[in-house]
Amino acid sequence: MSGSIAARTGQPILVGVDGGGTRCRARARWRDGTPIGECITGTANILAGVEAARDNIVAAVEGALVEGGLGHADLGRCLVGLGLAGANIPDLSERFLAADLPFARTALEMDAWIACRGAHPDGNGAIAILGTGTAYVVQTGGVFVTVGGWGFHVGDQGSGAWLGHMALRQAALAHDALVEPTGLTDALLAQFDGKPDRIVTFCKTALPRDYGSFAPLVFERAAAGDAIADGILAEATRDIELALNRLVALGAARISLLGGLAPLYAERLSPEISAHIAPPAGDALDGALILAATLLPAEAPA
Repeated sequence: MSGSIAARTGQPILVGVDGGGTRCRARARWRDGTPIGECITGTANILAGVEAARDNIVAAVEGALVEGGLGHADLGRCLVGLGLAGANIPDLSERFLAADLPFARTALEMDAWIACRGAHPDGNGAIAILGTGTAYVVQTGGVFVTVGGWGFHVGDQGSGAWLGHMALRQAALAHDALVEPTGLTDALLAQFDGKPDRIVTFCKTALPRDYGSFAPLVFERAAAGDAIADGILAEATRDIELALNRLVALGAARISLLGGLAPLYAERLSPEISAHIAPPAGDALDGALILAATLLPAEAPA
C-alpha cells in the first residue's frame, strides 16, 4: 500500500454512480476531492433487473477503487451516491436498496436528478436530456421537479426513438401513396427492401434504441431540405420547447441541454428559449458525488 493510501486508512471514500440502460459508470474520490479512479460496466437500469443492476454497480465501484490502488476490502468504506434509471419507481427502489449492497451507506435517486445536480452544483437550474429518450428536471431551492421521462410508450416526444418511429410511419404512408415520397421515406423503405410488412415485423420487437438508430437519418435528410424530415423535426422541436417553457415557469433561469441530440436541437430552438440555455458545470458523475457527500458525517465536510 502506498504511503498516501496508508495515510488515509479509515477515511471514508466518496463514490458517484451513474447507472443507465446501456452502461454503469462509477467515479471514486477522497473527501478532500483527490481522485481515486473511474470504471465502466454494463447496464444498471433497475427496470431491467435489480440483481443485474446491483452486480454491475458493485463491479463498477470496485473497478474504480482498484484503479487507485484500493480493492474489494474497501467497499465497506464507501459512501455511494447512486443515480439510476428506474429509481423513480418506488417498489423497484425499495427492492434495490434491500439487495445486500456492500457499501457503508448509499443514497439513491433517479439518474436525471444527479445529472441536474452535476450541471448546476449551486442548486438552481434545469436540464433537458435529449437522447434516445427525453426527460426534464428543474432544481430550485433544493427541490426537484421532473417533467416527462415516462418512457417511449407514453412520452419521450422529440427523442431519438420518437423520431425513428415517426419516420417509419411516414415511410409506410409514402409506400401507400398517402403522402408524397421523399428521400427520407425512400431511404427507410430501402432498408426494409421496400416492404412495409418488414417494418411491421421490426416494430413487433423493436426497443427505443432500435427506433433511435434512424434519428441521425432524419436530421441528415432535414438538413438537405427533405420536407417530411423537416416536418418531423418541426413537431419534435415544438414539443421540446413546450417542456423547456414549463421548466422556465417552474423557476429555471438556466437550462442545460444534455444527450446526444442536444447540439442538433439547440440550433432549432427559438431565440426566446435559447436565452435560457447555458452549458452544464459538470456531468452526472459530479452530481452523484455531490449526492454521496450528503452522506458524510457533519464533522467530516467534503
